Amino acid sequence: MKLFHRRDYSSLIPPYLQTNNYPTSKQFKILQLCKIGLLSEALRLLNSVDSDEISAKPILYATVLQTCTKVHSVSQGLQIHAHVIKSGLETDRFVGNSLLALYFKLGSNFSETRKVFDGLFVKDVVSWTSMISGYIRVGKPTNSIGLFSEMLCFGVEPNAFTLSAVIKACSELGNLKFGRCFHGIVFRRGFDSCHVIASALIDMYGRNSESNDAFQLFDELLEPDAICWTSVISAFTRNDLFGEALGFFYSMQRNHGLLPDEFTIGTVLTACGNLGRLRQGKEVHAKVITAGLCGNVVVESSLVDMYGKCGLVDESRRVFDRMTHKNAVSWCALLGGYCQKRDFDTVIDLFRELDEIDLYSFGTVLRACAGLAAVRQGKELHCQYLRKGGWRDVIVESALVNLYAKCGCIDFAYRIFVQMPVRKLITWNAMIGGFAQNGRGGEALRMFDEMVKEEIKPDYISFIGVLFACSHTGLVDQGRGHFTSMTENYGIKAGIEHYSCMIDLLGRAGQIEEAENLIHNTEFKDDSSLWAALLGACSTGTNSVVAERIAKKMMELEPNYHLSYVLLANVYRAVGRWSDALNIWKLMQHRGVKKMPGKSWIETKSRKLTMEVSCGNGGQWRPMVIRNHYFDQPILVFGHALPSVLLGFWAAAIIDFVLSVGFLVCCRWSCEQVLYGFLACCCCYYYFIMGF
Repeated sequence: MKLFHRRDYSSLIPPYLQTNNYPTSKQFKILQLCKIGLLSEALRLLNSVDSDEISAKPILYATVLQTCTKVHSVSQGLQIHAHVIKSGLETDRFVGNSLLALYFKLGSNFSETRKVFDGLFVKDVVSWTSMISGYIRVGKPTNSIGLFSEMLCFGVEPNAFTLSAVIKACSELGNLKFGRCFHGIVFRRGFDSCHVIASALIDMYGRNSESNDAFQLFDELLEPDAICWTSVISAFTRNDLFGEALGFFYSMQRNHGLLPDEFTIGTVLTACGNLGRLRQGKEVHAKVITAGLCGNVVVESSLVDMYGKCGLVDESRRVFDRMTHKNAVSWCALLGGYCQKRDFDTVIDLFRELDEIDLYSFGTVLRACAGLAAVRQGKELHCQYLRKGGWRDVIVESALVNLYAKCGCIDFAYRIFVQMPVRKLITWNAMIGGFAQNGRGGEALRMFDEMVKEEIKPDYISFIGVLFACSHTGLVDQGRGHFTSMTENYGIKAGIEHYSCMIDLLGRAGQIEEAENLIHNTEFKDDSSLWAALLGACSTGTNSVVAERIAKKMMELEPNYHLSYVLLANVYRAVGRWSDALNIWKLMQHRGVKKMPGKSWIETKSRKLTMEVSCGNGGQWRPMVIRNHYFDQPILVFGHALPSVLLGFWAAAIIDFVLSVGFLVCCRWSCEQVLYGFLACCCCYYYFIMGF
């Protein structure tokens, strides 16, 4: 322990010189000016002093260098560096460490910092710790661990700050094994009660999904400080234990009297947003105001994110507009709020206002493009990503896979997937879901098997894609097997999406009774979406008795749900009960149940062609209007005023219909793709075919 040098950058002056008893009054005045940050005045006074009059040059120059670092004056710091070399003071340990701190904190090129470090005549634990921290700061945690080993070879003993820096490097690398090794070193050297190291260890365990170990380490601390509390709250939040994070936040203040800082507030707001707890989020917002933390970019960005996740996008925008300083995180939080609200057009418009684009923004905007099926804008973003060097970021490239899959470019999505050097669970889920949604269920199941072979554990989303694939390829036995395996082998509780896929699978296979029993045996038996899936399966058959029973159940659960009426009318139409179908329509009108207008659109190189059709009063169709998306002008209008139920409630999907209109109206444009096919009624289709 005698080899430990307990110093930091603020205490480079030996104790016997940290008094006011300096040989000259000018030296003392220079040090006082540096202390209050008046660098220019200190340098002016230093230039007026004869070199022979300075009795403590190393201390004086070390203090001036520290002041340059404190006031972010790089140019004056470089001038002092040149003077230090000419004066032969670079051999002094205090001056050398002050120079290293200057380059480490203000230098634009870390290789220059390394040159300063290599040129030091004396390297103590402060010097080594600065370099280890520096490599972490520039994103090279592997170099940090290598430098730590080199330090030990030189016989320099680490201090608490050195160990906390190396533990942080393990966190950045995601290397839990190394982290546990350093935990052992901490314990063996007697640093286990040091709060600086304890908070770094808690953070390391939290980042590596070991929240239980993080809590156990925190629980063993006798009197954890606010930083340790923030670390454990952050560990819970990282592992989606948002309720526990909020509980610790309240306990920290009520039971221990500790005040949260901006990082604690930011973490807790993240927990509130993910839980959708608006009331508690507003309480934290009030605490932000009373604590005087308004204007802090971390806190305000977290507020933007919290309100967005709670559905109050307008409030989120108000907080954002009041921010005096906005960074990439602030913009990304706002984009995420609009994306969650499915206001994808606003996301793209806001993205165009960004001066600096980061990876998180790319991922969010690509999600918006996927939601709009806007493949052209997605390709533009893809090009921007490649022009910036194609950072090989797994989140962005997973979002690209998802975008192309949802836009129907499944082969392009698969090409990106194959070229990815690192594939995480989100990547596999995007590819499985893409194959399933594009009618290639067999390939989706093959992709799932490959994922399991690579020892990537499937999650809730994975099984939605798998069951969807089974449903649309008619693989009943495989669907049952995966549904059972999800709970028994992976411990994943089946959600409403899984049940919906299973009911659709069984219904498509004609096993209506088994599907109905499955609904009755689940906790979601009062959810109308499950009954809608079953009724949709009935509408393809001719069993009107079962369809009536299911439709009545749906109408009891949710009287204003339009699909109950539409699907039952489809069943009546299929068996020729036209009067009953018309009565359903009248009942729908009497209860004021409205159906969303149908829409189709095709995209060209410069325009988007939109077709809309909706139902008017008395069961009559409003005219179909084709619009130019960019000028909002009607281009072609046609329609009829007959009750649609007399001509068939709906016809098959008329993809050719959309394409034909597009080519007839916009024959000069080249159509890139059909983005959405509307189910047109047969009368409109007949009118179109005969009229043109």
